[in-house]
Amino acid sequence: MLSSALAEAAEAGSLLVATDFDGVLAPLVLDPSTSRPLPGTVDSLRGLAAQPGTYAAVVSGRDLASLGALTGLADQGEVTLIGSHGAESTAAQGGSSMTPEQRDTLDRVTAELEALMPAHPGFWLEHKPTAVVAHTRRMSPDAAPAAEAAALEVTTRHTDVHVLHGKQVVEVSVVQADKGTALTGLREALGADALVYFGDDVTDEHVFTRLGDGDVGVKVGDGETAARWRVDSPEDVAQALTLLLERRAHR
Repeated sequence: MLSSALAEAAEAGSLLVATDFDGVLAPLVLDPSTSRPLPGTVDSLRGLAAQPGTYAAVVSGRDLASLGALTGLADQGEVTLIGSHGAESTAAQGGSSMTPEQRDTLDRVTAELEALMPAHPGFWLEHKPTAVVAHTRRMSPDAAPAAEAAALEVTTRHTDVHVLHGKQVVEVSVVQADKGTALTGLREALGADALVYFGDDVTDEHVFTRLGDGDVGVKVGDGETAARWRVDSPEDVAQALTLLLERRAHR
């Protein structure tokens, strides 16, 4: 059972608890700018980070500034924020940088994706420091696949980009990054003995595939996964974080 796995992880000498944001801490919504974490979830992460030998992080495809604003965790050091699928982090010194060639590539890819918008109503772009993201969440289920296919076709014209195809998104980055690499690096830097991670998207599989026997990977929702445990909704994540905090505080 998941509760037993969480209880066991709570006994680790040092523990890192990390979660994705959209679809995990916050329910998925049509307009990402209106997304908000469920009550108590951020408080649980803060509470975990306040425990001895315990660390917390939020890992997201959103850019760091947006993630900080939506979680209310900007300008603080309690909970580490990792944005843009690992390309940005509050644990890193300095920000993301690009070469002139990478900037030129990003500008060209962005222009080509913008050219798709008239043919695909509801298709919109999100701009990040080192990436551009094509969203189809506002489109009908019948129309979205064609828009995503068109976006993916654009990426085939550029050999120097990195593509992540997630839930109703196609992200094109000129900097190599993924959640698994970023979170593994944070774990090593902190020296955490165990890692608990909650994620719902295909991009979270980069984390799940790196977890060891003493770790706990939790898939939120349906879909194939390398995670050993699964819950149905963000509400279940909120309950799991509460349980983990209680166990950690009283160990």
